[in-house]
Amino acid sequence: MAGASPTIAVVGAGIIGASIAWHLARAGARVKIVEAANPGGVATPNSFSWINSNYSFDESYFALRHHSMGQWRRLAAELPQLPVSFSGSIYIPAQGFDLEEFVARNSAWGYRVDLIGKTEIEELEPHLTLEAGVAAHAHDEGSAEAEDVAKVLTAVAVEEGAELLVGSQVEGLVCKGGKVTGLQVGDETIAADEVVVAAGAATPEIVKKAGYDLPLSSPPGLLIHTAPLSRVLNGLVLGDGLHMRQKANGQLLAGTDFQGGIGLDETESVASELMKRLSQAIGTNQKLEFDRYSIGYRPMPADGLPVVGRPSGVSGLYMAVMHSGVTLCPAVGAFAAREILTDVRDELMAPFGPERFLDGASPAGQN
Repeated sequence: MAGASPTIAVVGAGIIGASIAWHLARAGARVKIVEAANPGGVATPNSFSWINSNYSFDESYFALRHHSMGQWRRLAAELPQLPVSFSGSIYIPAQGFDLEEFVARNSAWGYRVDLIGKTEIEELEPHLTLEAGVAAHAHDEGSAEAEDVAKVLTAVAVEEGAELLVGSQVEGLVCKGGKVTGLQVGDETIAADEVVVAAGAATPEIVKKAGYDLPLSSPPGLLIHTAPLSRVLNGLVLGDGLHMRQKANGQLLAGTDFQGGIGLDETESVASELMKRLSQAIGTNQKLEFDRYSIGYRPMPADGLPVVGRPSGVSGLYMAVMHSGVTLCPAVGAFAAREILTDVRDELMAPFGPERFLDGASPAGQN
């Protein structure tokens, strides 16, 4: 991008928007973070916050996610205050899930995962009562407290000179002559050399005002949270209909469907069943007490893959929306910042541009 210090408006302070904003600010851009609510965003606080690459059946998506897992260690080294853990995961046999095939496929792609027996399972997770004679152990997986990560990244972006505008609802993009030149926020126009829309489920509505139709759904997913406990889980445990981890604050977090799709009329029954399964899966003399359940709306592009990049036909607009934002946070932040500032797109990002959905659109502001 021409100019020594371009002004970049980043819409959204969830984990992806915050990462892009920090990487941009650190690189010397003038950054304005525009968030409708508060730092942390909307989907981010309701994420299971699992850092992994194992459900990426396409090798190019696996490669991007696997790279980002390594980038999490870079990010944690640069910002040691980030609440992130590289504790590993255990996969218990589940219906329709072939452990041997899972290990073979991922190992062939360079993933550190192997089959372990009952003794090793008990050594890794002594409080686990799920009966399993074999499991898969993914050594490099981990978790982050995603909302706190987004808040830290936003705060350090501000320390680097970014301006944070909270409670700022974007009414639309300002377009002129085939270029996005800023944002309309209430009665105020925010001028920018480039606008980055990282607004999760709200992204299609914002870019629609520039003439683009981005196919994205936002299915709901439910998580339950217990009252805090002393440490009973060392890493993540993925069982049949029960995925669980222990948060940094001691709460156990459990879910069953991370692609979303739970019926909102069944939340109470699903939460109750999850709590029952969780209580049966953990052996401890501590009392497991239900605290609350949360519903998260996962931004899910039509093909399930990230949408990151500039659409064709209009300049000044960059999109970044995806499921698995926690895993992709550091890589997308770094790659997007470099592309925005230098026009260099990393080859790992090549398959994930918006052109696969948006070619042929008629952007606004062309007259």
